[in-house]
Amino acid sequence: MTATHPEQEPILFPELPVVDSHIHLWDRTGFDYFAAEFLADATDGHNVEASVYVECNMHYSDDPRPEYQPIGETLFALAEAGRAEGHAHRLNQGILFAADLLMGEAVAPVLDAQIEAGQGRCAGVRFRVAYDDDPVAGYHEIGYQAGDVLESPAFEAAARELARRGLVLDLWAFHTQLERVRAFAERVPELSIVLDHVGGPLGVGRYESLVDEVFADWSRGITLLAQAPNVQVKLSGLGISRMGFNFQATRSDQLVAAWGRYVRHCVAAFGPERSIFGSNFPVDRRVAGYRTLLNGYKKMLADLSDDERLAIFSGNARKTYRLR
Repeated sequence: MTATHPEQEPILFPELPVVDSHIHLWDRTGFDYFAAEFLADATDGHNVEASVYVECNMHYSDDPRPEYQPIGETLFALAEAGRAEGHAHRLNQGILFAADLLMGEAVAPVLDAQIEAGQGRCAGVRFRVAYDDDPVAGYHEIGYQAGDVLESPAFEAAARELARRGLVLDLWAFHTQLERVRAFAERVPELSIVLDHVGGPLGVGRYESLVDEVFADWSRGITLLAQAPNVQVKLSGLGISRMGFNFQATRSDQLVAAWGRYVRHCVAAFGPERSIFGSNFPVDRRVAGYRTLLNGYKKMLADLSDDERLAIFSGNARKTYRLR
């Protein structure tokens, strides 16, 4: 039976279990988005059973040791999860925490402290390697690198510390870095890596007028990266402003038209068994509401089998992030 909502399109595959593998909660620039706001979005028709919190520079502690300050964000994520107790949705069932992976092997005690603070929810680290020297496309703010660090020996050493602890590395990189991501993945084959936001095809700055060229470069990079068996791809983040899709979708068909070729190429390259859905809310809220966004992704993948959709929308996230 199809779920309906006044003045909104019906839910596609309403019974399909969904684990949202990429959410943020924050109070940023006057925009509060906490447990209550996400739960309202996630329970608007779709069967969203659980979610994974991803670091976003929130509520760091005042620990005099800067490398330990991100533990404050893990405690914040746990507190928000507590506000959802008794709710059918398992909020922040997994946590991808922050850690300075440019510390090399010295990051080991920080990882251990994060794992202890997370009370069984810490699944891994999200690390932002996204770098481009374009003044518009590139990030030039706290939390991002001043250069490309994918070939850093310290970064590789820290990655091995993650692997020793069974932690996942979520990587946020741009399409211009995909070949280096593949080389990095091949150097640490024991590490489970998830490429965030379909590999960041840029669409602003010098890339704004090169949509087809970017798609060609990006799709080639995705195809090559998929050859690394320890890498998965996250179907998320196409609403990030740097992707260049500057519209507000009122219908999921608009998302399918704009994003479909990116999502389908990722699934064709990595296979349904290595593709993971994530809403990237509230960031992608700038493009579409949760109901519309999730309907869009479901439509993009409507030609898959029931088992393949189940893997992408919940099974792969549960397995990868070892959700209880």
